[in-house]
Amino acid sequence: MAIFGREPVLSRNSKSYIKLGWVRCIRDEEPLDTEESIRRYVRCQIFCMLGSILFTDKSIAYAHTKYLPLLCDFERIHTYSWGSVCLAHLYRALCRASRYDSKK
Repeated sequence: MAIFGREPVLSRNSKSYIKLGWVRCIRDEEPLDTEESIRRYVRCQIFCMLGSILFTDKSIAYAHTKYLPLLCDFERIHTYSWGSVCLAHLYRALCRASRYDSKK
């Protein structure tokens, strides 16, 4: 709640996914008149990028809540090794997709 300023809308099937459409609505409704509202806007934008571009999975409508702690400390975001994390995520997704019992 501290990241978005309100309680997020979670997936019905799994409580560990946040609906990206809801995050985009929050982002677009943010007034951008204070420093905190600008930070919330940027957090929403980064969370959408994490869930829909950098760390995608079969669902493009939801993003995992495990990325939320990355957005808490705004001053350290630029120090994270995003390239290596994206590469690790890609290899894990390729491993899952190459299984014989994988449907999609």
